[in-house]
Amino acid sequence: MDDYGNVSLTDFGMARVIRDGELANTFCGTPEYLAPEVLAGGGYDKLADWWSLGILAYEMMFGLPPFYNKSQSTMFKLIKEGELKFS
Repeated sequence: MDDYGNVSLTDFGMARVIRDGELANTFCGTPEYLAPEVLAGGGYDKLADWWSLGILAYEMMFGLPPFYNKSQSTMFKLIKEGELKFS
């Protein structure tokens, strides 16, 4: 959502179906929404999508993603190790 309240549509151009028991290994996505298992690089499943949806919901309620930091490396560390705060 932009500063004027307009909603952006998602591009599913790189989306693929992940079947039960299958893992994806592609490192792509908006940095603020990446799940810890994506950052770990060992493969991930559909649960990474639920993580991203939760991050979106948090951002819609509080104005910023929960682990946002201007430094991408710091933000990735917070995603992997930080504590979720509701403030």
